[in-house]
Amino acid sequence: MKQTSTFSPGRRKLLIGGASAAVALGVFGAASWEQLTNYRATWIERVVRENLPGIDLDAASLQAFIKEMLASERMQRTEVKVTVFADRFVPWLPAHISKARDGLEGLERHVLTEYLIGSNFFRVPDPKREQIVYSGTIPACRNPFVYSNPSTFSKA
Repeated sequence: MKQTSTFSPGRRKLLIGGASAAVALGVFGAASWEQLTNYRATWIERVVRENLPGIDLDAASLQAFIKEMLASERMQRTEVKVTVFADRFVPWLPAHISKARDGLEGLERHVLTEYLIGSNFFRVPDPKREQIVYSGTIPACRNPFVYSNPSTFSKA
């Protein structure tokens, strides 16, 4: 009796191709998921680095700044998350919608200003010759009574 195989070479190729595609999609999906979950962090880093070309930025303090920015109230707003997402993954959108463009420009300005003020950028003679280190936001007013509870003062 002749045994016939119901498994054809064409079917085998199809299954191997499908399995390979599934593995490739899985790897791509994992990489994309990392990018999707970190899109705001990479956006903040990109804004700082692109606006300070040729300047040596301390990597550890830049990461601390990114964490600080991500925790800020402004970066938690839904419209900010949507704007950053659009700039990161659909860059033509802010370029063609003025409200998104204006919001993006204001957010970029905010991120860069916070980094520059909280770093040694303005305290070194030449930022291109020294490493820039972010040390945190500095209160604008050094008056010790600004942060005191006003009810602790007696009224004369």
